[in-house]
Amino acid sequence: MSDLLLSIRTFVRLCERPSFSRVAQEMHASHTTIARRLDQVESHFGAILFHRTTRRLIPTPDADRLLPHARAMLDALEGAEEDFGPARDQPRGMVRIGVTTALGLHYVERLGELMRRHPALRIDLAMTDWQRDMVEDRLDLALRVGPIASDLLVAHPLGSLPRLLVAHPAYLARHGAPRSAEDLAAHQCIAYAYGDTPARWTIDGHERIVGGAFRSDGSEAVHRATLSGLGIALLPAIRVAGDIAAGRLTAVLPASHIAPLDIFAVHPAHKRLPPRARVLLDFLKAHFPGPAT
Repeated sequence: MSDLLLSIRTFVRLCERPSFSRVAQEMHASHTTIARRLDQVESHFGAILFHRTTRRLIPTPDADRLLPHARAMLDALEGAEEDFGPARDQPRGMVRIGVTTALGLHYVERLGELMRRHPALRIDLAMTDWQRDMVEDRLDLALRVGPIASDLLVAHPLGSLPRLLVAHPAYLARHGAPRSAEDLAAHQCIAYAYGDTPARWTIDGHERIVGGAFRSDGSEAVHRATLSGLGIALLPAIRVAGDIAAGRLTAVLPASHIAPLDIFAVHPAHKRLPPRARVLLDFLKAHFPGPAT
């Protein structure tokens, strides 16, 4: 039975990430071992679960039918182990969470307290400004900007994250400070954007397309470019509060209203949230940097 459960776990990972080599690397097994486990599942259920070519694994309709049953089986086993094993008294094991750069840096400075309280807990922080696929990247939790409209995710509100327009004092000395949002059209605005998508800033209820000579899809690059005096940027307040206090950056249009970002912690609806992830969720709520929602 234990061999079959391991093979079913392997089948689930192949569905989520259809590559023998990638799953073999993740599970610290050989390509041949992964293929043999898949053969065992196909033999047990009497079904062909993948079409295999030299370059691709393609799930069959039978794989799609089996996948929710396999996930439910593994979730039930994990729940039983937590209810009857050592984790019922002390959360233990790995929790993988996807966070943005700004919030990731905020939380990582406060993780020591949580780790000391739960020494058997392990945390894998996947920090990126891209929105990760929770299933493919095996995330237990992820932070998202709301509202969350997907039935596939359970959303827990964390709070609202204020944002500020900022620039380096030297930039403002060279170009002058804008007196209204309309003046931004004549300034170098450091766009935080993806691909060819125009950057849009909503200020005082009006959306404006902004741009300049530099743009990036990473908030860390936008932050550093602003510190280098390349232009005006719109960044989370937690990222720039220290820079403003130290005089490295200056708030631009401080009287203008910029809507905060509503942040949610989400997890897959199909998967039971284990106690170790619940502990981390409580930590995220308790240490959120902005106003509570």
